[in-house]
Parts: sequence; C-alpha cells; structure tokens
Amino acid sequence: MLTELHIENLGVIERAVLVLGPGMTALTGETGAGKTMLVEAIELLVGGRADAAVVRHGAAEARVDGRLLLADGREVVLSRVIPADGRSRAYVNGRPATVASLAEHADGLIDLHGQHAHQSLLATATQRAALDRFGKIDLEPLRAARARVTEVDAELATLGGDAPARPPRTARRTPEARDRARPAVAGLVEREELAVRGEDRGQRRQGQV
Repeated sequence: MLTELHIENLGVIERAVLVLGPGMTALTGETGAGKTMLVEAIELLVGGRADAAVVRHGAAEARVDGRLLLADGREVVLSRVIPADGRSRAYVNGRPATVASLAEHADGLIDLHGQHAHQSLLATATQRAALDRFGKIDLEPLRAARARVTEVDAELATLGGDAPARPPRTARRTPEARDRARPAVAGLVEREELAVRGEDRGQRRQGQV
C-alpha cells in the first residue's frame, strides 16, 4: 500500500507531503486546490506518461516520491523526476531505474480508477458473467451444447455436392444440406437450453427449501 507521498513543483503544488494510514482516505478541496495533481503524481509513480507541461511555472523540474509497504513488511521508495526540458527519470530506492520497473513494483499495490477509465461493467459479457456468478448458475451444460453445435457445424461443413470435400472451415455446403441440418441443430440447442433452465429452477427450489 502507499503510505507516504512527497510532491514538489507539480502543477499548482509547490511542495506537499501526504502521509496515509490504513483504511480509506478522502481528499477534498475547492476547484483548483490541486486534487487532480495528487492523482497525477500517483500516476507518475506507477509509470504513467510524463509531460513537461505539469512542471510548476518557473521551476526547473517536478519530483514525486512515494513510499510503498510490501506484503512482507519491506518498504520500497519509488521516485519520478520530470524536468522542464528533457526526458523524465525514474528511481527505485534512490537508484536509477526504468519507467517500466516503476510499474512492476507498483503492480498489485496501487490501482488507479478514474472517471470512464475502467468501464468493463458496461460490457454485456461482463454483466452476464457477474449475474451467473451471483446466481450460482452451472454453465457446463451450455458450454457442452455449444461445443456440440461446433462439432455438428464442422460435420455439416464437410457436406457438399459433387465437388470434392474440403477442410471443415472452408467447405461449401449446398443449400439442401444446410436446410436438412438446420432443424437438428436448432433442436439440439433448444434441448440444452431447456436443460440449463431446468437445473437453474431446481437450484432455486433447493435454496428456498
């Protein structure tokens, strides 16, 4: 976890020292007080892109230092220096390092969540997976049904007219072959979906009992 943060000449902040303890810390302030710069400082510590525009006006460079407490009790100090001219520099425990090494050390210890930065919950697949986990739905029958449909589709792909057979993924199916196979595939999917629904209702009844 991040236990201490030192900032110098970053944006509107000339110098700031922030000591963090266990639990939640809320930072409040008026517009322009520098709340965004605190987030910018942490982002620089975890290997974010450095821009000379963040250096305070009139300063030669901006500097950010962060003290991290590791799971085994050890401490590590990450530093980032952004000059007004030239490339940024990174340090780990006072020794020169690469920006990538900052990200490696901060991995699992610092995670930034900004507005619109993480929108995986808006994805339909993520929503469906969350609902399935919450409802403790057994998806194995459905996965088996989909696998079987894939097998049937591969078998259908080998069907053709007088033309020689081709590999399943590139084979041409005649309209008659597709029409003959379509009801069988639809019936297989329907039976498996009914089986999944039946198991779901059974699990809910057991939970109610």
